[in-house]
Amino acid sequence: MEVVAYLHNADLLVEDDQAVAVISGSHYVLSLGDQVHIRQIIDERAKIYQVHISFASAAHAMLHEDEICIKFEGCKDAFQDYLRSTTVH
Repeated sequence: MEVVAYLHNADLLVEDDQAVAVISGSHYVLSLGDQVHIRQIIDERAKIYQVHISFASAAHAMLHEDEICIKFEGCKDAFQDYLRSTTVH
């Protein structure tokens, strides 16, 4: 999945052809265009996943292992509902 936007509270929006996800908690500073490859679940209840990250600034030449929290995962329509339910107006 590619980092496509910054959201509130240091969350990031990542997407691919099939889904979007809101992630947080990376030990790296992620930028637009970086790739996040979800590998496996570490803690199901806390929604923490092992990921591999490749950085656009390094031409995606290396993978870096990290852990992230997935706050939302689903289709773009469901993402709009998530934004409405988590945004204070």
